[in-house]
Amino acid sequence: MEQLKLRYFKEALYRTKKDQKDLAKYIVENEIQDLCLFNCKKARRNREEDNQESENPEEADHVQKKEKPWLSYNILQDLLLLENQVPFFVLKELYNSAYQDLLNVQENEDKSFHKFVVDYFKHFCEDTGLNCSFDDYQKILEGKQVRHLTDFLRYFLLPQKWKFGKGIERLPCATKLAEAGVEFRKVKNRCLLDIGFQKNWLLEKCPCLNLSWILSCFPCLKCLQNMQPVLELQSFIVGDATECVIRNVTAFEQCHYPQEAIICNYIVLLDHLIDTAEDVDLLVEKKILVNWLGNNEAVATLINKLCHQIVEGNRSCYYELSEQIRGHYSNCWSKLMASFTNLYFRDFWRGTTTVIAIVVLFFTFWNFVTPSIIHR
Repeated sequence: MEQLKLRYFKEALYRTKKDQKDLAKYIVENEIQDLCLFNCKKARRNREEDNQESENPEEADHVQKKEKPWLSYNILQDLLLLENQVPFFVLKELYNSAYQDLLNVQENEDKSFHKFVVDYFKHFCEDTGLNCSFDDYQKILEGKQVRHLTDFLRYFLLPQKWKFGKGIERLPCATKLAEAGVEFRKVKNRCLLDIGFQKNWLLEKCPCLNLSWILSCFPCLKCLQNMQPVLELQSFIVGDATECVIRNVTAFEQCHYPQEAIICNYIVLLDHLIDTAEDVDLLVEKKILVNWLGNNEAVATLINKLCHQIVEGNRSCYYELSEQIRGHYSNCWSKLMASFTNLYFRDFWRGTTTVIAIVVLFFTFWNFVTPSIIHR
């Protein structure tokens, strides 16, 4: 990795026709300038490869041959490590100095440092499944003082609106909520951290109308789907890069945004929903979790480990959501239905057997009562 950084640094000097001394005046310590130039160079090269051919095809081909496909992921993961962070204004100043000629010539096109970093992160987030909206990046970053690249990525993971409340207490896991009639539903075009709980007003007035125990065995009865509470979540991909990204972002949040640790709140909520591989099985089946690790047990272990270094404070943006979920689960009818579903309607075959048994019992009772009615 260090050799790769040095190579990008030398290529950056070659392309910009700059000397190392010309750029050293913009940083306090010469020891970090390799990493700074590498950041600018990598963002620049990534944009050029996507939108236009290199001005020097032989050089571009030579560089491409030396590259390996998996290096791009390793590079960005390395850039997101907290110990590798460089102040954002230093990177921006270096970029403006190195590519000043390019910025002056192409006035109609956005060649700002923010745009280049957005383009670079966009490829990484698309490939790793992080649901970030970079289209309106100018509005998102307006008035923000970005500290470094990890802080930059965090801004694009946050929901547009949030409201903090008290800290959340332990919630039932996903399988227990499903037994209590909660339907897990994947939603699109929503921020990863934006989670909602929808419940029909009829269910609020009369909880016994929850017919999810029928839908658990007979999902074809779509007309009954509105008669069950729904927990709406955006799809979350768990892959090789997930632990690196989440750990560094959550560690940064706890240091600099302890009262607004929104991503930490999200991971804590996931930890509540996922206890075992069975919970992962359910969420994968509902397409809420996408398992790139291959083993559902490994996903459950990873989610649980992510919370080991997170200190749950007395504030959470999911307080109202947790109260809605707990209110539904603690309802006596929901508990009765959970036991009823678990015993008699866990799957299609058990549900079919239960229905047949009820029908046989009904006709047996009818045959027993009918003669006495006729004699009267």
